[in-house]
Amino acid sequence: MTKTGCDDKIVLRALGGAWIELPGSTQRITARKQVAVVAYLALDRFSASRDLLAGLLWGDVPDAKARASLRQALSELRAAHPLLRDALRIDRANVLLDPGCITVDTVQLLDDLKAGHLPPAIRSGGELVNDILYGFETVGGRFADWLADTRRQIAGGYLECITQAAARTDLPATLRMDMADAALGLDPLGENHCRFAMQLADDLGDIGHALQTYAAFYSRMEAELDMEPSLATQDLAASIKMGAMDRKPIVQIAPDPPPLDHLPGLTATAKTRHGRPVLAVLPLTAIGAQDLKEHLTEMLVDDVVMKIARQREISIISRVSIRHLASRPDVAAVLQKKLNVRYLLSGHIRVIEGGYHLNIELSRTDDGLLLWAHSLEVSEEDLFRANSETAEQVVHMLVPQLHRSELSDIRVNDISNLSAYQKLLKAQELVYTLSAPQMETAGHLLRDAVQTWPAYVPARVALADWYSLRVGQGWSDTPVEDMTALQQTLEQALALDARSGRAMAMLGHNIAIYGRRYDEAFMLFDDALRATPGDAETLLWTGPALAYADRETVAIERLTQASRLTLDDPLRFRYDHFLSVAHFAAGDMQEAARVGLASMMRNSRYTSNLRITAGACVVIGDMEKARELATRLLLLEPKFRVSNFISRQAFRDPARRADFGDLLRKAGLPN
Repeated sequence: MTKTGCDDKIVLRALGGAWIELPGSTQRITARKQVAVVAYLALDRFSASRDLLAGLLWGDVPDAKARASLRQALSELRAAHPLLRDALRIDRANVLLDPGCITVDTVQLLDDLKAGHLPPAIRSGGELVNDILYGFETVGGRFADWLADTRRQIAGGYLECITQAAARTDLPATLRMDMADAALGLDPLGENHCRFAMQLADDLGDIGHALQTYAAFYSRMEAELDMEPSLATQDLAASIKMGAMDRKPIVQIAPDPPPLDHLPGLTATAKTRHGRPVLAVLPLTAIGAQDLKEHLTEMLVDDVVMKIARQREISIISRVSIRHLASRPDVAAVLQKKLNVRYLLSGHIRVIEGGYHLNIELSRTDDGLLLWAHSLEVSEEDLFRANSETAEQVVHMLVPQLHRSELSDIRVNDISNLSAYQKLLKAQELVYTLSAPQMETAGHLLRDAVQTWPAYVPARVALADWYSLRVGQGWSDTPVEDMTALQQTLEQALALDARSGRAMAMLGHNIAIYGRRYDEAFMLFDDALRATPGDAETLLWTGPALAYADRETVAIERLTQASRLTLDDPLRFRYDHFLSVAHFAAGDMQEAARVGLASMMRNSRYTSNLRITAGACVVIGDMEKARELATRLLLLEPKFRVSNFISRQAFRDPARRADFGDLLRKAGLPN
């Protein structure tokens, strides 16, 4: 019987040595190789081939002896407690650990940080990272290499969460400064974290703390690197000393993104221009002593993006895709290099008596030339009307041949609906995890958002996407009813806004994938691209149906363009997967497997991607990887059967559906 979760859980203590705690018992498992097996599965992938584990942990002995040692370790683990027997699933080729049966202390620290708490362990800085599986470097050379990479990844996750928490204006000032100090402790030579801590302390009125942070950092740079901080850091310290520093935004510090050529699923062709000018809109920077309402600046950006995305002559970058870059001083250069952005819209917003003061400017990324600037004061009631007018002026600036009558009005937002917008953002974060329990919570939030703000089309589109994922993941007990609800939700969205490209494209995608109504879908795609031709998400939804209906070349072209318009989108795994589908349909199995595996690295829970990638791996002869993907799929979707799936699969040609089914059976999936 397959379990999908556990009432009681095993606990892996990975900090300060390592051991396994068992529920209802004072017994601990401390045998190093046994702990190492569980740690590798829990911290890395939850499934691995037996050969990989044997080589990782017993790489210094002959293969036969290594496999025998692994068998012995697994046998002893499963015999130690009934929960371990259920949690560890073993077949001839693979070992799986049910993620619902284990808790890891390093993950709990992340959850605490996301909740706005600073655990005492985090305050130890770099020592915390070295404490992860302390002493396990001697298990073996390959395990030591894996452990070093894992420590770096965990430290990066802590840094991201800490800097996000430090930027939260709803947390106490002292806690925020402690968070900033903890980030610097984890990355003691990171100048961006030093400047962030200095700026935060100054903005919160603690100039002494800001200067102490700088003095300690200066001493550390001098002692360890024999060099001084950069001029930017020195200038910031001088400005603080003089008391003349302008108020800056309290924003998160994002790590430098990897080079585009090294991002999984992207190639150098992403740097190629595709004709239309590309615009990015940064969140308005909050200045002044009074705090803004949470998520207000993101809501304003969404309003602008929706307006501009409707113009055929302009391509616009998703807000989600670039939110982590907004705080970088070189954001214009990064966006130009990574996403071919030619124009940047940015500005400031400040709370004043009775409303808001906005300063907005449009500039070129290549030379920084200011093309247009606008300053206005508005009441709270007029904020979104003014915001929409700003978007309209930007369109006129970039596309002078457009007439005002050609600009379609969007439904004006209302600041009183900010709570519903926050529910939408929270739901989207939960959806990105592809975790069944969190998906259910997301569904409740999205339905609440739609009920609270019935005229807001993006909330209905997000709810429809939730239905689609729920059915696609195999989590719906009533798939027919959910698909009906999906279609009704999108039809309601289009009744509110007949030119919502995303709603049209998503509707077309789903009636093609689940109903094989291809011709109807293609008409919706054409209408969607006429409405929002430069929107990455609209382009994205048109791809799979084209691929399944033997129009692979067009699918690859559109999905590649969609990928060019996104960078750090949390749903990037879907962009990769849809492109993998197109390459699979085109017969390029090497590329389908490569992009599919890149998608899996971003999110290993996306079952649609696991299926198509497993099939591609069978064709190219990588049976070990194909079986690993099949095993992972069954862990997420234990009721999956090939015959049921193929009967409703989306290939237009029945012969291609049958061939795909044969590949899935060869990968090890039950018929």
